[in-house]
Amino acid sequence: MSALVNEIRQELAQVATAPAGRARSSRAEALVDRARATADAPLLLNAMATLMSAYDRSDERGRMFEVFDQALRLWDEDPSLFGDRASTRLVGEFEWISGLDHPEVPLASIERWAGGMERRRALAGLPRRTVRAQEFLLATHLGDHVRAEELIRQWPAVDPGRPDTALGAWHVRQGRDAEALRIWEAVLAGSDDCAGEPARVLAHSLLPLVRLGRSDQARAHHLRGYRLVRGKGQGLEEIGHHIEFCALTGNETRGLDILGRHAVHLDGGSNPAKRLSLLESAVLLLRRLAALGLGAEPVPGPPGPAWTVDALLLHCDRERGTLSAQFDRRNGNTAVSDRSRARSEQQPLLERLPLGIRGVLPALARATVPGGEGQPGPVRDFGQLPAEARRLRDSGHPDSRAAWSVLDQEAAGRPVDDCLRAELAAQRGLRLAEEIVQVGIWPSDEDLAAAMDAFEEAAEAFRASGEPAEAAVNRAHAALTLAYGHERGEEAFALADEAERAVRALAEAGSATPRQVTAVLLARGRTAAVVRSVRDVHSPGEAEQFFTDAAAYAEAAARTDEESPELRSLAAQAQRAAADCAFPNSGRRVVLLRACSDNYLLAGRPWDAVEPLLELARELAGLRERPAAEAAAAAAYEAMEHGAGPVDPESVGNVYLLLARLALESAAYEDTTRHALRAGLWYEACAQEQASRKAALAYLALAEAHCGTGRYEEAAEVVRALLPDVRNWPGSEHLLRAREVFGRSLRGLGEHPTAAQQLVEGAERLSWVYVCGPYYAAGLRETAEAPETGPEAAYQEAWENGSAVDRAGLLRSRARQSEAADGHPGHAASMLAKAQSLLEEALAEAEGRGEQLEELRGELANTWQPLGEFLAAEAEELAGMDAARFQVMDGTCEIDWLEDTSYEPRKTAAVREAREEVLAFHLRIADRFASFGPGWEEYRAGALSAAAEAELKLRGPQPPTR
Repeated sequence: MSALVNEIRQELAQVATAPAGRARSSRAEALVDRARATADAPLLLNAMATLMSAYDRSDERGRMFEVFDQALRLWDEDPSLFGDRASTRLVGEFEWISGLDHPEVPLASIERWAGGMERRRALAGLPRRTVRAQEFLLATHLGDHVRAEELIRQWPAVDPGRPDTALGAWHVRQGRDAEALRIWEAVLAGSDDCAGEPARVLAHSLLPLVRLGRSDQARAHHLRGYRLVRGKGQGLEEIGHHIEFCALTGNETRGLDILGRHAVHLDGGSNPAKRLSLLESAVLLLRRLAALGLGAEPVPGPPGPAWTVDALLLHCDRERGTLSAQFDRRNGNTAVSDRSRARSEQQPLLERLPLGIRGVLPALARATVPGGEGQPGPVRDFGQLPAEARRLRDSGHPDSRAAWSVLDQEAAGRPVDDCLRAELAAQRGLRLAEEIVQVGIWPSDEDLAAAMDAFEEAAEAFRASGEPAEAAVNRAHAALTLAYGHERGEEAFALADEAERAVRALAEAGSATPRQVTAVLLARGRTAAVVRSVRDVHSPGEAEQFFTDAAAYAEAAARTDEESPELRSLAAQAQRAAADCAFPNSGRRVVLLRACSDNYLLAGRPWDAVEPLLELARELAGLRERPAAEAAAAAAYEAMEHGAGPVDPESVGNVYLLLARLALESAAYEDTTRHALRAGLWYEACAQEQASRKAALAYLALAEAHCGTGRYEEAAEVVRALLPDVRNWPGSEHLLRAREVFGRSLRGLGEHPTAAQQLVEGAERLSWVYVCGPYYAAGLRETAEAPETGPEAAYQEAWENGSAVDRAGLLRSRARQSEAADGHPGHAASMLAKAQSLLEEALAEAEGRGEQLEELRGELANTWQPLGEFLAAEAEELAGMDAARFQVMDGTCEIDWLEDTSYEPRKTAAVREAREEVLAFHLRIADRFASFGPGWEEYRAGALSAAAEAELKLRGPQPPTR
């Protein structure tokens, strides 16, 4: 019998390590039957525990409770048969087994287990805490508030100071967020390492933190917590909390990404309660998307048809209702379905909580459009249109041009007075001139003539209505427009000079206002700047003087003139133009931009002050004056809040990205975090691909700041989300930087092999910049702190799991490391030759499929360049060998070192053969580049240039030709 018992025990040990599934469960069931036949109670209990474990890790988890019930009955009949160890194991299992998660387990069985467990645990010498915890879980599950609160009052006496996820979750459900976080404090601080923690508490703490205004901690807990449960079927409840958090904080795309990773569990799973949590969060997220008008958008879902938001919402809500109804039938009340419905119908807590992870659906892009008082309202009566247009023009409102355009269209065919006719022509000329400026120099003759005609018409109309100064202003505008024409500079100068003389004469006669004089002077300066630009005459100092004089005149007049706001605005325009003439990152430019923004604000036009303030922030950041730069950026935001129109979100993002980088250089990590998150939000409001890349750079700076403060889990999650996009960018510097940051974060988490692999993958991208061998080797040694997880382990793992491209990159990295270590190019060349063979084979297969061709060709180019260099270095190393070294290499060295006069011809032949091989190699790859088609001409030229150099070395020194 003992032999049979030993045999069963051995098989039980094998089953315990077998893959989860029906096969493992079948073997465990058979072993339970065999163990029962032996009448060995401890063996039977061991077999039952093995079977419960098999069920627990399969889709048959509900069957585990029947086995547990049988084991309890055996123990109740005679505990002494089991022994101390077996008794402790059985009764201890109660802490992890609860039928509450499975609606098929009768409520009577659950209550019976709980009712007798206190006695059983006392007999086994185990604490009572688990009994009270299970009673508490039962009460909260059934919605028994009275019993739950009573058990909470007993909690300190049961287990003082022990945090509990369920206890905190109950407080959250009752609206006591702060109390829940107090209970979880030890786990969140890392001083309590309960099973399943901190993943569970991190997930449950997300919404309480948001509601208490602790957004930074909520973001950190999401990034840390989701990383712990990503891809784990046992963590569906926690995954559901992360999706819920995303849905309620404006991170719908992030929520969809997480849902897509776990969508297979929407239609099944071993734990119905955890599946219900996932379904509830999915319904919440999908309802949010539907409310945003995205019901027809495609989304990831469980296997089957192609899903849209509306279709998946209907499916998940139906599944949620069905599953919650099963719990209700088992429990005899509607507590579960009531909670489920309420959770799936929550309203957003925040419009957007930035996570440092790009993820705004195109349809959800929230471009910030500052609004303000004085925005134009609908005006239907033509008689009101002129007054409205003039009001907007005089206030400098951004909608002024649009209002005049509408008035111009409405006025067509109507009789208007000379003054309005002149104003309409002037505004038409300004609109046409703006279009010319957008095109640049040398516009079409037709466009130029149309703008000039409009200004001439305005000038004539103003003269006819008795306003010669306004006529001079329009002549000055005509001169500025003419300056953009081809070889029209002299005419433009003459026209501008004429307008300036006219307005000055009128001013002396008291017929021109300071505003009109300033407008002409400003146009005169701009004309000079444009003409010099067209002629490629760089004299910024002269142009700046024009603008400085105009600004000084306007500021002096503004102190006494009733037209002060318009004069201040003109002075600001002149100062901005002067700043454009000054050198970047100079004190002079800072002074001019600051004066410009001040004048716009004094004029009551904060919307015009935004761009100069943002430019001022950029200048100050470039001068390393970070506090002043931050103040300028803050002033720009304040101006936006009082503005009257949209601001370019990419411009704002540029400022904050600059501030983030500056803070990072100063190791001001908290400031880096703040600025990087703001930059990312502004960039995400843009649709341009370039802005999207800049958002990724902002979040990469964020990850570096997280590394700087030791928040490695958050850094890893941020970079992991960026890598798929950064891989597709042109160039390699950003990918290398991302790999480095990822490697640092993984090293901080103790994941040394993966960290080393990140450096391998990053360094191999620098093969064209062939200087990274020593740097890579040093970084890899730093990364592989633990000997058992050093570089060789990382190489082996990368080789076994990698594609041909991955393996070739690995060989290139090792070749660089080899050459840096021993200085012999031959060893490195042999590794690169192996990489070439791998890629050639992969390319041949890809050509048959028509896939991945450009990537493989690029990888071959990255391999051929250093291979050619190593082959050439190897040939020259051979040429420089002395007799002893060559004979050792050649295998002809004599033991007694007698002089061998025959070595020289052999060496000469060997060097020639090596150089011929280099020449043939470059000619061969030049032909290959030619066969690749368009786009590879530069590479082919480089190969031919290298071949020419090899040819010269092969021919040796040649006599000079006459």
